[in-house]
Amino acid sequence: MSKIQEALARIQATKSASKREIAGKKIGQSESVVLAKLVDNGAVGSTKPVGATGAGNRFLEIDRDALKEAGLLAPEYHERLLADQYRDIKRPLIAHAFGKRATKIENGNLIMVTSAVAGEGKTFTSINLALSMAREKDHTVILIDADVAKPHVSSIFGASDEPGLLDAIEDRTLKLHELLLPTDVQGLSFLPAGRPRHHSTELLASARMDELATELREEYPSSLVVLDTPPLLQTSESKVLAAIAGQIVMVVRAEATSKDAVLTAIDMFSDTKAVNLILNQVRNAKVEYQYGYGYGQ
Repeated sequence: MSKIQEALARIQATKSASKREIAGKKIGQSESVVLAKLVDNGAVGSTKPVGATGAGNRFLEIDRDALKEAGLLAPEYHERLLADQYRDIKRPLIAHAFGKRATKIENGNLIMVTSAVAGEGKTFTSINLALSMAREKDHTVILIDADVAKPHVSSIFGASDEPGLLDAIEDRTLKLHELLLPTDVQGLSFLPAGRPRHHSTELLASARMDELATELREEYPSSLVVLDTPPLLQTSESKVLAAIAGQIVMVVRAEATSKDAVLTAIDMFSDTKAVNLILNQVRNAKVEYQYGYGYGQ
């Protein structure tokens, strides 16, 4: 049995488990509240970001307490457990991205986070994976909101009106380093989705998007690029973005997602693509409630 099959078996095994809410909020569902703000570097009391990529005189100040309240970071009593799990999740991704005691995957530092359908905890995973990776000493992280139809991360970070990915694709005079927003998390930068367009799928499928992907690889060779992308079965953008990403992380809500939906989504990837499953909200006998994962290629 392959690792993916094993992970799918775990999904089926947990289907009958009862659902639970933490602090009255389902993890990853409160995505419309602004939980960060743009701050001038010279503002009184501001913490100038260290090690993040980006130009300009502003940076994002992230309200971690508000993220916890909104269910986008784990509450304190689960924080250590979640941190340990994301260390396990990120380690093989980083190893394959840079060939650290593992086979180097082509374009492996471009990591696409997606799901089969909405409501799986994809945005929660993108944010927490980026935060965990930013703790690495040898690498910086660029989190990109590529869910251009419903740019939740841009909304959460208060950057919905900021130029970003779509603007860089359509306007060649815009430079990526000018659009990247440093954050007050050391080593973490953010690229908003940009202003919405009705032809966003065509923009993402354009040769210019390929050029930007190449620029991300060549201009930021030690950076891990995490792309938060739309659900595979509900939009067309994710299928396009999968072509440029070296590694795929697919989030599966263990108590909700059907096996058929997961298999249909996986079938959209080429046989050579490195696909990894994260089982979100897993219950087991040892831990009453956890953010579990299953890793497979």
